[in-house]
Amino acid sequence: MNNLQLNLALNSMTADQVYDELEQFLSRNGLSSLQRFKLITCILEATNNVKQHCSEVADDVTVMLQYKNSHIIIDILDNSEFTSLPAPKVCPDNSTANGRGLWIMHQWMDQVQQQATVLGTHLRLSMQLG
Repeated sequence: MNNLQLNLALNSMTADQVYDELEQFLSRNGLSSLQRFKLITCILEATNNVKQHCSEVADDVTVMLQYKNSHIIIDILDNSEFTSLPAPKVCPDNSTANGRGLWIMHQWMDQVQQQATVLGTHLRLSMQLG
């Protein structure tokens, strides 16, 4: 099993820093460019959602990737209050300010789970690669 953990401070996090770390880890594990694009996009969408919607309460986000047997699991944890968000049935149109990232996650990942933890919110994304 191969793992990566990123501890991100929301007030100083940049997409470039997160992208570079993820790209390096996923490339090292032999993922295709399309797989890397989908995974990185979903992780950036999820961390940006915390930054955009929960920045007044969440200071940090932890992103953990586990790669084993052609399967990747991504756990994203923050200390914001849990809000259950249903899977969008259709992609929100351009006039809607939010929601496309969540729709993309549900389209590209094999599994999207949300749950409350004692410290806040846990989002788990998983994708079968083989």
